[in-house]
Amino acid sequence: MFGYGPEAFDDGFTGVTADELRSRFTGWELTDVTPGTNRVPTSWFTLHRR
Repeated sequence: MFGYGPEAFDDGFTGVTADELRSRFTGWELTDVTPGTNRVPTSWFTLHRR
């Protein structure tokens, strides 16, 4: 899953953290977080179903 970090936009609500994904995707295990190469904070998240 690709996501923007909380600091990517100056709007106060856009973006996601690894901890938020862990709490929102119960039944899934977050196995990898790879930083993106964009100018703003982004990440690739790898989730596997338990």
